[in-house]
Amino acid sequence: MIAKIAIVGGGNLFEQLLPEIKKSDFFIGVDRGAAWLLTRGIRPDIAIGDFDSVTKKELSRIRRLVKIVMIHPAEKDFIDMELAAIEAIKRKPKEVVIYGGIGTRLDHTLGTVQLLEHFLNAGISARLVDDHNDICLVSGKRVLEKGVFRYVSVLPFTQDVTVSLQNFLYNVRKIMIHRGMTLGISNEFTGRTGIIDVHKGIALAIQSKD
Repeated sequence: MIAKIAIVGGGNLFEQLLPEIKKSDFFIGVDRGAAWLLTRGIRPDIAIGDFDSVTKKELSRIRRLVKIVMIHPAEKDFIDMELAAIEAIKRKPKEVVIYGGIGTRLDHTLGTVQLLEHFLNAGISARLVDDHNDICLVSGKRVLEKGVFRYVSVLPFTQDVTVSLQNFLYNVRKIMIHRGMTLGISNEFTGRTGIIDVHKGIALAIQSKD
């Protein structure tokens, strides 16, 4: 069984994340993300996308070095990242981490955030990570590690959520937050870990640093 799949897209990618990426057991390079991995000595197990963000030379190298290359037309009903998510879920890993899924295109970033629900429904732990943010969906109880992050924000992903928080600056017990409320933004850790317990609905948990 695959423990961790790294999906690497063409958004904001940071060299600081390479040590973490390299700890993965399986790599999916999405469009420009496949070329980025190759230039850093990581051969993707799968390269997927329409490859409109790479040069002909880069695509030729991807074809030559990657065993499974899935080229899709630019005009399609899915963004490249969703195609990668589908391939990841097929392999039933314990964990998926998406790197390069946050970029200058806000529509693509929001679309990728919403893809986290596919993993949640499949029973797969999933996170969306860049140099300043670590994003996940929570249904039930989840322990977050502080690491390098100072802030934790909890927002409703469904119409409303009922949530309890422990080991944070602002602890709450079964408080309801409706979509459109900013009540859950900018909480802070008081220790090495914090506990989010979602009793109803699905919450978006965002760890961040300035």
